[in-house]
Amino acid sequence: MELIIKLLAYGLAIYLSFYSFYWLLTTLLGISYRPQKPDLLTKLMGYMSLPKQPAKVNHRNPEILLVLPAYQPGNIFLKVIESVKKAIEGRNIRVYVLLQEADDHFQAHLRKYDFWVEKAKFSHLEGNSYHHALQHVVHKISSFQERGQMNPDFVMLLDKDNLLAPDFFEHISPYDYLNYDVIQARRCSINGDGDISFFDTVSEGLNDTMFRSAKSLVNGTIEISGSGALIQTELFKEAITQLDPNAPGYDKNFMVQVLTGAERARTVYLPYLQLFEEKTAELENYNPQRVRWFGEQYYNALYSAKKLMRAFVHYGRFSAIEYLVALWRPPRSVQLVLVPGLGIAETGAYLWMDYWWLGFPYFASSTLALGVAAVLFLNKEGLLSTSFQHIFSLPKLAISNVMNASVSIKKENQGKFIHTQHKL
Repeated sequence: MELIIKLLAYGLAIYLSFYSFYWLLTTLLGISYRPQKPDLLTKLMGYMSLPKQPAKVNHRNPEILLVLPAYQPGNIFLKVIESVKKAIEGRNIRVYVLLQEADDHFQAHLRKYDFWVEKAKFSHLEGNSYHHALQHVVHKISSFQERGQMNPDFVMLLDKDNLLAPDFFEHISPYDYLNYDVIQARRCSINGDGDISFFDTVSEGLNDTMFRSAKSLVNGTIEISGSGALIQTELFKEAITQLDPNAPGYDKNFMVQVLTGAERARTVYLPYLQLFEEKTAELENYNPQRVRWFGEQYYNALYSAKKLMRAFVHYGRFSAIEYLVALWRPPRSVQLVLVPGLGIAETGAYLWMDYWWLGFPYFASSTLALGVAAVLFLNKEGLLSTSFQHIFSLPKLAISNVMNASVSIKKENQGKFIHTQHKL
């Protein structure tokens, strides 16, 4: 029995230490990635140096389909539409709005725009309703292509609460369209004052730093978000048709299909491309959202592991195995509470008994790595001083996330998409 307890303690120590140093390494890489907006001269020189031969996409004047799969949109959706109209003005961009269970006044409002608008309902179908909506979108794109109505080079999903910056598309150069299959933008917060919305903002920023900036710096495959990414059309269609129907959520399931496809996707994160969204502010809305997120993460960690490892072996694709490592990480809030707590206890025991519990200061080292990573990230984001106002809410959030993670892996949540409720 004593041996089993010791082995479990070693296992926990090594697991938490690995992910603490993983957090530190990806943060160091991420904060070092600071691409600059291309100025007019840079754009002109880049445009003149582009190859003349036909490319996979029309990089000089790409056709883009902006898709808004709006499920039960709120009033902010009217502002979203206005932001889209301003951002696409004078560009080769068409907008397809898929209204789902929306009030009639939204469709009436959309009539004054030159958008494709369709009403549909998928919640009555068995399985993941968002998958059904996206498969409908893919079918619609194929229909557009077959009838010659349009043949988009890129597809971009936009959530019902995402406000596009007016200059969003101005900062994408022909070089970007030519050299990347996925161009990921940054999702910024509209609201971040409350404890829950602050941690939601920090979580999104950490994803950008660890899984997008860091990987862009080393030319890896970035983690694609559920919205705000321009995705080469055929890659988008292929990944959507291959989605695992039993997986909850969408983003990570989509990533698995991208990483295991025959061709390596060329991806980049450009943080100066910005859209703005409402962050979850209430715990009763935050918990269901995290159930979806954790369910998506750990479902794919379990059931997509074989597929990702096969891609690593068959294609030599390191990004596939690295993504599997990322999927197995613990919830950040839990790690930020548990590791320092164990580190303090471990250090106190050493000072009292003059030896480390496990022969090495695993938890103290992990605490140091986490502390450095947190300070570096928060300082870069300009949130270091603000974070002290919210730090005492972290234990409560960690307890909620332990419960959310335990609920998320239940079989009854497989094949579902839990929509986030918004106030705006």
